Amino acid sequence: MLSVLPSHDVDFGAALDGSACLGAWTHDVSADRFGSAPLLGDALGLASEELAGMTLARLVSAIHAEDGSRIAALFAASLESGGPFEAEFRTRDGGRWLRLMGRTDLGGERQAARACGLAFDLTEGRLGRGGPARRAQWQANQLAEHVIAMKGLVPRLDNPGLARLVDRLAVEIGFELARRLVPSAANARHH
Repeated sequence: MLSVLPSHDVDFGAALDGSACLGAWTHDVSADRFGSAPLLGDALGLASEELAGMTLARLVSAIHAEDGSRIAALFAASLESGGPFEAEFRTRDGGRWLRLMGRTDLGGERQAARACGLAFDLTEGRLGRGGPARRAQWQANQLAEHVIAMKGLVPRLDNPGLARLVDRLAVEIGFELARRLVPSAANARHH
């Protein structure tokens, strides 16, 4: 029987300790104030006084030069259309890989009012911590996530040739994932 702890018995901070989640972030669009959780600020090399609010340009300046313009463009597109988005990038020094996942809410007259979400540290998988088999499995999983996202986007483009290519890519990535599956102990006993 599964018992559920009352919410007052759950320590969410302890649950996040040791996880890849760096905490929440928010962007007040009209005031151009981006606030972040302390762990995200530390990962980006921000001063503690910046965590309560900095400009989006300041946030972009803490991102690796090769990724900064792409992230600025993603935020700009999100501010126009609203809805969910995610972005992966390196920190300015290139030492860490981060992912921002969030949602931009549109206010009156379809003007962006606020964006908020969570930040995750992807460094372990991206920089290859762990053994070669673990790195390869992580990479195959990332490919699968990306091809699933592409399959969701291609129908909107009404391009049958591109749809066939993405379908073929999905099959190849499926084969790669199957090749990298580690048999469970139960399956190993039956062989």
